[in-house]
Amino acid sequence: MRDFDFYPEVVVWEITFACNMRCLHCGTAAGKIRPDELNNEEALALIDELARLRARKIILSGGEPLLRPDWRELAERVRDNGMDPGIITNGYIIDKGIVDDFERVGMCKVGISFDGTQKTHNHIRQRDDSFQQAYNAMRLLKENGNVPFIAVSQISNINLNEMDQIRDLLIDVGCPEWRIQMTTSTGRMAEYPDLVLPLENYFKLVDKCLEYKKDGRIRIDPGENIGYYGCKGYDLLDERPYYGCYAGMRVLGIESNGDIKGCLSMPENYVEGNIRDSSLTEIWNNPDNFAYNRKFKRETAEGDCRDCKYLPLCRGGCTVTSYSASECRANNPYCIYQIEKKQGIEREDTPQVRELLAPFREAMADVAEKV
Repeated sequence: MRDFDFYPEVVVWEITFACNMRCLHCGTAAGKIRPDELNNEEALALIDELARLRARKIILSGGEPLLRPDWRELAERVRDNGMDPGIITNGYIIDKGIVDDFERVGMCKVGISFDGTQKTHNHIRQRDDSFQQAYNAMRLLKENGNVPFIAVSQISNINLNEMDQIRDLLIDVGCPEWRIQMTTSTGRMAEYPDLVLPLENYFKLVDKCLEYKKDGRIRIDPGENIGYYGCKGYDLLDERPYYGCYAGMRVLGIESNGDIKGCLSMPENYVEGNIRDSSLTEIWNNPDNFAYNRKFKRETAEGDCRDCKYLPLCRGGCTVTSYSASECRANNPYCIYQIEKKQGIEREDTPQVRELLAPFREAMADVAEKV
């Protein structure tokens, strides 16, 4: 990491904490607007600063971002600064006019949260008409044809067995891409730990992702907390190397009150500062901030991750997943490689991964020889 170029390439910005739903899996337990949310002037100045920090994509999130009255102005400011605006929404208030606004402001991608068949989606979202509104939002986006969009699903024990039905619904409405994420015990889901996938169900999720990738009727985008190395990890990423969590290195999370995190999904003890106390540039460039990634060392890891040969590359995978499951930055029970290894399954590394790991193997050999 000493030689890595740190800049906030992708920013996920919670522009408001207000939400018109109370989703069981909400990673931040959003609901009511924060009393100290950034005002319009502060938000626009922050966008200008992000451009100077070389940000490339700004994803407007929430809460429900469409509930913030100036979301169009923020998206336009992102675009006018040469960056790509995107948005993640539950789709509830999307109509043709809003879809036209998406096109006008240049949304690079619209993510529609979609979590099951009608009964299940409505239960998860705690709103009886949420399914129909989300599905209609995708229909309107498909009819427009000029605004790229995807479906985003949080998979838990509630909807794992409905994945085939979710896929068929998305294909029927013409959704081109499906981002599949595993729900973690963060935010409101911390109240429902039994809903988080145990390892046996996690492997069912992985197998479904692989099945849908082979099927090819809808593009599959596995979330950051699914995969890594091992046989099925390689297959999920089409044998591309996995370089671990980019929070605080190429990814930045901004809360609606100006608190700064490496990733928006991280708990509050990972806040690195607030832009009202220090500028974002000062927070980002502070050498002591985001230390869990920028200063990652093997000693940071615990459990199976500690002595894993892939640790120099993956650094324990998704920080949020590992921390929520083990309260450790790198002790990830959902690592496919470690699960398969315990089953006696190992796959030969690709030439590229062998080359990437070679310096670390040599360094470890030198240490062992000296000991």
